[in-house]
Amino acid sequence: MGESHAYGASLCCFSRRHFILTVCLVMTLVYAVRVLRWILLASLYFDTPRDHPNSCVGQQCFEVFSCYGMKDTTAHVIEPLFSLSGLLLFPLGFHAAMHGGDLDMKRFSLFMLATSLLRCGALVFDVTFFYTCNMYDSNMMSLVLSRFLPPSPLRLGVQETLAGFDSFPKEAVGAVTSFNILAWYLVLMGLWTAFFIYVTMEAFTLSSLMQHGLLGLGVHFGLDQWDEELNRAAIRRKAQSGVSSKFMDDAVLPLSQHVHVGGLSGYGAPSYAPRNYAYAGYDK
Repeated sequence: MGESHAYGASLCCFSRRHFILTVCLVMTLVYAVRVLRWILLASLYFDTPRDHPNSCVGQQCFEVFSCYGMKDTTAHVIEPLFSLSGLLLFPLGFHAAMHGGDLDMKRFSLFMLATSLLRCGALVFDVTFFYTCNMYDSNMMSLVLSRFLPPSPLRLGVQETLAGFDSFPKEAVGAVTSFNILAWYLVLMGLWTAFFIYVTMEAFTLSSLMQHGLLGLGVHFGLDQWDEELNRAAIRRKAQSGVSSKFMDDAVLPLSQHVHVGGLSGYGAPSYAPRNYAYAGYDK
């Protein structure tokens, strides 16, 4: 009995507290690397003079609420928002799980809830955008043009061709590759969103256990919650030392005051007084 007995288990085998610690640590490292990469790219961008082609031409530069103007919406919202907020709040969740801070764990749980809702909203927006505009947005294409994780299912030549596109109409992308990008996006984003929802539920449960305990009476009132602190062998020896022996109790009882000489004694056999017998021709 230990961590899993006190705080429950996640994924049916890991301690819930250790699970939250691992998730917070890994996500903190991921977002730290991402932000550091942004800083390095920004420094290289400003230090190196480059001639970049315009991302829009003519009237497209003034289009905002259109298919072309909203093709980067979810990517520009999710990536910086989740990275910067996660870099601050995932360490908070790690600290709360490490030291048992129920208030900080509740704040982390609310952050995870907001993150999960935004991911669900982004998923719905991307699918709606695809069927409305008949084109992929940059957030969907980022999952097949990624260089590290998740691994891209496309060949390097196809990735280089698609990376040169300014927008991703369905017909133009289909002419380059026949891979079902929408299905790939739905599977990955669905699994990732489901994982975040599960972490949110586990964080709320851990916060409740830290504050109220297993029975709602406090952290010290649980069903055998602190059983690992008890020395069962010592308790058993102490209990046995106080048990009296019936044989020893009978041995210390006082003798009966009414002792009958003669008659029945012992185990019911008659007792007789000793007698002297004289035999003829024999003097004792």
